[in-house]
Amino acid sequence: MPTTTPTRGGSFGAACVFADTSGLIAWLVERDSCHVRAKEAMRRLAERGVRMLTSNYVFDELVSRVKRRCGAAEARRVGEIILMSRSIRREFVTEETEGAAWGLFLRYSDQEFSFTDATCVAIMRRHGIREVFTFDEGFRRVGLTMIPG
Repeated sequence: MPTTTPTRGGSFGAACVFADTSGLIAWLVERDSCHVRAKEAMRRLAERGVRMLTSNYVFDELVSRVKRRCGAAEARRVGEIILMSRSIRREFVTEETEGAAWGLFLRYSDQEFSFTDATCVAIMRRHGIREVFTFDEGFRRVGLTMIPG
């Protein structure tokens, strides 16, 4: 059975996009208002051979929000898609990432920027990733490129 691989270090750079919760929900949940845009963006990324990276914190947010909005069966379906994906890798948040994220969280405390968002940015910076698959404007405010734009 294919599974996502937790990553430890390494560099992805321009050939990789970080997948945030809002992007994954929009892509995987048909009733989401951004579903069509997200599905098209994922198709274009796949055509370009772009790899996706996400985190265990994003996975937590994803399945928790889907369960709350759509029910347990839909959360299970969405969770299994991520867990079995060969194209989306998960990185587990370490103490080092958590420390860097805490600094970012404090730095952007005047904005709509969650701690999970801060962990995403810390991971992206460590890997040299500049693009994020999201509908969360907070990522643009910290200097990242949002996909879809």
